[in-house]
Amino acid sequence: MLYYYYLEYICRAYFQLVLLVRAEHLNLEEILGNLCITLIYTVSMIRLRAFDTQQIKTLFSTIVDAEKLILQDPDPEVRKIYLAVVRRNKVSHFVFFICGWMVSFLYFLHPFFMELPTMKVNNETITLKTLPLSTWWPIDVQKHYWTAYCWNVFDGTLGSSFVIDSDMLAFSLVVFAVCRLDILSYRLQRLQLAGGQTSQQVNWEIFRNLIVQHQEIIAYVDTFNDGMKYVMLFDFLQCSVQLATITLQLLVMKINFQNVLFVGVFLITMVMRLVIYYFNGNEIIYKVKYCSQQLAIDIWMTDWYKQSHNVKHMLLFFSIRAQRPLKFLIGPFGVLSLETFITIIKATYSYMMLFVNTSK
Repeated sequence: MLYYYYLEYICRAYFQLVLLVRAEHLNLEEILGNLCITLIYTVSMIRLRAFDTQQIKTLFSTIVDAEKLILQDPDPEVRKIYLAVVRRNKVSHFVFFICGWMVSFLYFLHPFFMELPTMKVNNETITLKTLPLSTWWPIDVQKHYWTAYCWNVFDGTLGSSFVIDSDMLAFSLVVFAVCRLDILSYRLQRLQLAGGQTSQQVNWEIFRNLIVQHQEIIAYVDTFNDGMKYVMLFDFLQCSVQLATITLQLLVMKINFQNVLFVGVFLITMVMRLVIYYFNGNEIIYKVKYCSQQLAIDIWMTDWYKQSHNVKHMLLFFSIRAQRPLKFLIGPFGVLSLETFITIIKATYSYMMLFVNTSK
């Protein structure tokens, strides 16, 4: 019920955007504010729908099962690696959670600190009350302002909950793959092949387990891409526009402490979510490349030439399989990486310059 109500709110927001764009006198501040919120709400709606697919449900089940095995691992260093990643993930979640709700709280208070528009009616100047979020209303907002305000705050609270919670879930999906690679890298570094005929079966089992773990990571990333790559594509396409509209609000707003704080916290929060996504996506690419190189060194330093044919075959198979690049996809043509993050920042600057030059 909440999801479809959320969908209805987004439709009202887009309808209001159309009305604003077609108006005789453009209200740039409201248009930019509408775009900022409506775009990020739309992404979260699509992300929530993706979470309901079989692929992403499978990932959640995979994480739960894998976590139990990791926490029961006899090697304390493996548990230490996992818990260290969990702590970092909790810290990033906490900071993002606080910043996200601070933005929402500032949005709810913003109408009381901004310069309100006025309109002349029968030679009388009337101050028009403004709501936190730009959306179409079936009632007269000026006559029923407090009803509309409370309704608007409810819409904003629901939207913020969906945005913040769905982003934190998606962060965890990405970070978990990085954690599994850290554990695999640690096991490769500790790899020691025993000599002698009696140890051949042990060596074969060791490498078989490493191959299974590596295949699980590959399957995890492939499943994530199947369920989320087009969600990440839409997120990528709207990020530059959203960051530009957030920053451009300073050009059309009255410069004061409240407005600078409002836009500043909003901008920091949106950049933070991009850093979490794209930094961890870049870590996947880097760690796979590092593991491949480290594997070749580790194997060379062992007595691989003394192993049985089956063990040699397993070593070769694993070495070849480890050369496959792993990456989180943005649709069919992009990847989550720091290079893509820089592309978003460059596009944001281009949109801002386009707006400034057009307004001149």
